[in-house]
Amino acid sequence: MKYMGVYNPGPKKRNIKVLALAVVCVILAASLVGVIAVYALNGNSADLKAQLTTKDNMISSLQANNTALQSNITQTQALISYYTNQLGSLNQQLTSLNDQVSGYYNIAIMNVSSILFSQQPITQDANSTTQVFSDVIYYSGYVAIQSTASANTTYAEVIYSYGGTNFDYNQTLGTSGNAVFPVLPGTLTINIGNINQATSNTVTASATYYY
Repeated sequence: MKYMGVYNPGPKKRNIKVLALAVVCVILAASLVGVIAVYALNGNSADLKAQLTTKDNMISSLQANNTALQSNITQTQALISYYTNQLGSLNQQLTSLNDQVSGYYNIAIMNVSSILFSQQPITQDANSTTQVFSDVIYYSGYVAIQSTASANTTYAEVIYSYGGTNFDYNQTLGTSGNAVFPVLPGTLTINIGNINQATSNTVTASATYYY
């Protein structure tokens, strides 16, 4: 009779138990990892929210600062424009004042002149006088008169008043001559005359005022 031996299922059952225990351990480990991951995720989410809130606040602050800076830039540009216009106006005033100073300086040294009349034709009877100019002058100076005439008895006369005093000067010009008269501010009258009792006169005269 063949000996079959005794059936012993013990090791096989133990292997199954070990395998089952291993599977349970794996499942528990996976569950633990999942719990840890969820916990970690929840913790990071709170931190991220806090960071986002901080950054949102920073962005809002920067936007507010930017708005304020833009407003300041606009105001500064307006001020620059205003002061630029003011500077232009002041430069124009300065130029005008410099011109006035230059003008008054030239007047002070009698470096300004004005033509009172030029190449004015005059026809006179014998022994007559013709008024050729009458107007107000504003500065002290002198008047230069030039003439050509047909009568050698032709003369120039200057009349004005200053400080309650009347001034009357005359000088012979002849057929071709020049005369210079000092003048003071006031109404100035210039006459061209001919003292010849019998001869008429034809004159061409000019006068320049220096002040």
